[in-house]
Amino acid sequence: MGDIRFVSREELKQAAELSDLVFRDEEQTSMAAKFPGIFSGSYLSSPGVFEDGQLVAFAGLVPGFIQMGAVSVPVFSLGSVCTHPEYRGRGYANALLQRVFDHIDRAGASLLLVSGTRDLYIRQGCHTFRSVRSYLLSPENEVVRRAAAGPAIVREAEERDWFGLQRLAENREVRYDRSLYELATLVRAEAIADIYKLKQKIYVAESDGRLLAYAVIAVRDKLKTEAVPLVIEWGGAPEAALQVVSQVIAANRISELQFQVPWHETEMIRALGSSTYLEEPNPGTVKIVDPVRLWQQIHPYLQQKSPEVLSGVELHSAAPEGEIVLTVNGTAVHLSDMELISLFFDTQPQLELPVAIREQLKELFPVPLPYASGLNFV
Repeated sequence: MGDIRFVSREELKQAAELSDLVFRDEEQTSMAAKFPGIFSGSYLSSPGVFEDGQLVAFAGLVPGFIQMGAVSVPVFSLGSVCTHPEYRGRGYANALLQRVFDHIDRAGASLLLVSGTRDLYIRQGCHTFRSVRSYLLSPENEVVRRAAAGPAIVREAEERDWFGLQRLAENREVRYDRSLYELATLVRAEAIADIYKLKQKIYVAESDGRLLAYAVIAVRDKLKTEAVPLVIEWGGAPEAALQVVSQVIAANRISELQFQVPWHETEMIRALGSSTYLEEPNPGTVKIVDPVRLWQQIHPYLQQKSPEVLSGVELHSAAPEGEIVLTVNGTAVHLSDMELISLFFDTQPQLELPVAIREQLKELFPVPLPYASGLNFV
C-alpha cells in the first residue's frame, strides 16, 4: 500500500492533472478551474495515495453546511475519486474512502454526499434515495406557455445583481449555506454545464428594479453534445422563476429542458401544476457516517416539525456491533444503513414497519436535502 495522506496545496496541481486524465477530454476545461472547492487550495481535506512521491489516487473532499430552516448541518461532499490507470486494482479507492470517513468523524460531521453511484460506494454504506421530481419542459407545455405572459421583465443577470442574487438564494428554506463570494465563485466555475458540454447562463426576473427570481440554466452552445439543456439552480418566487424558464426556452430555441425539483420545494411543484414528471433519486449517493450524531444535529429541525411525535422517538447505537435502533413509543426497530437512509431521506421509505409507527414517522420524515447537482456539485 502506498503512502496515504492529505494532498498539500502544492500537490493539488498533480491532483487536477490526474482527475483530468480520468474524467476529461480535449474539449473540456481542466477540473482545476471547474471545481474550486476541491482544487483551489482553500480546503486541504482531500486525501491521496502516493507511490514514490507521485500521486496515483485521489479523492476530492469539500466541507460545508446545509441549511434546513433555522438548523445548520455540517456535511462533506465527495467527488473526483480517481486512480491512475496503471495503479488500479490495488484497493486504493477503498483505502481513500476509509480515510474520508475517519476525517468526517474527527471533524464532527455526520453526513457525506457522494457524486458517484458505483458499487465501490454502495459496498461502503453509501446509498441512493428517491426525493426528486424530474420535469421535461417544452414550448408546448401549458405551464410554460402561461408563464411566458408573466408581468416581470426577464433579462440576463449583470454584475449589479450580485446582492439580489445572494438574497434570493438565502431565502430558500433548504439550501447550501454560501457566502456571496462562494456564490460568485461557483457561478464562474460552471461545473455542471462543462460536464455536459453546455454553456451556463443566468437570467433574472425583475419588477420595479427589484429581483423577483433567478435561474441558472445550461444551454447548448458551440460544442457538439447530445445533452439536454437543464436548470442548474433557481431561487425566488416560483411563478417568476417559471417566467424566467419559459422565456429562456423561447430565446434559446430549446425543445426540451430538464428541471429537477426536490420534494420539499412544494411551491414550485404547485406552480408546475399538471406538468408530467418522473420520480427520481437525488443524484449520487449519501452515507450517514455517524447516525446518532446526525440525529442530534437535525433534532431541532424535527422538533419544529412535530414536537409531540418526536418526544416518543429515539435513535441510538446498540453495542457491540453498532447496529442502529430506532425506538418509537417503546417499540424498537433495528435498521440497516440502507434502511436508515431510506427513512431519513426517501419520500417512499423502503421499510417493514407497523402501520401505526409508519404513520407517526411520516410526521418527521423525510428530512430535506438540497438538489445535489446544482452549483455546489463536487
